Amino acid sequence: MKVNYQELFPYEFKERLNANPLAFLPLGSLEYHGYHNVLGLDTLKAQKLCELSAQRAGGIVFPPLYLGYDAWPDIDPVKYPNKQYDCYHINKEVYVELLRQYFFRMKRIGFEKIFVLAGHYPNVDLAKEASQDIADIRFYIYKEPDLVEDQTGDHAGKWETSLLTYLIPEYVNLALMKDKSDRLFAVEGEDPNESSFEFGKSMSENIVNKIVTLVN
Repeated sequence: MKVNYQELFPYEFKERLNANPLAFLPLGSLEYHGYHNVLGLDTLKAQKLCELSAQRAGGIVFPPLYLGYDAWPDIDPVKYPNKQYDCYHINKEVYVELLRQYFFRMKRIGFEKIFVLAGHYPNVDLAKEASQDIADIRFYIYKEPDLVEDQTGDHAGKWETSLLTYLIPEYVNLALMKDKSDRLFAVEGEDPNESSFEFGKSMSENIVNKIVTLVN
């Protein structure tokens, strides 16, 4: 079932919009996520979770934004080598205005509900701020761990690595950490070696179930 905006013919778009005027918007980043994960992890996990949700709940998934807010955009890349990969930062004011205008355009073409999934966690507060001035739209704005009880998420640890292992397994390679003296560099959370397909599957299913319940 096609759910991605860019893949729909005009008649397919109208059919899905009329059936459920629900937009999904994945927000992510382009940043280092350890030796073992691809650089687009934040965005890729959010996009896939939105696609799985739209296949069940209806609605249309907008192309993800590989842009967002970085709390440390200009720190020394020599001292912090992970920063030499990061290319997603937009100033808060610019990002909020970008999202505000995007939300308005979604409303203008007929959407009545917008589900924002922030795979890059700092984006969530800015999306909430951007939504405040848009009337007559039902917003749902979350980080994915917010949708599972007793989960807080992490950065490139067991949580994120497990999700990507289940959602897009070819984008995870734990062997790339092997024999690295700094194998956990920039990892926050439980050791990614504790990650598993089964944990990722369980958490992803819980997330999608929660999204479907919320939007319906």
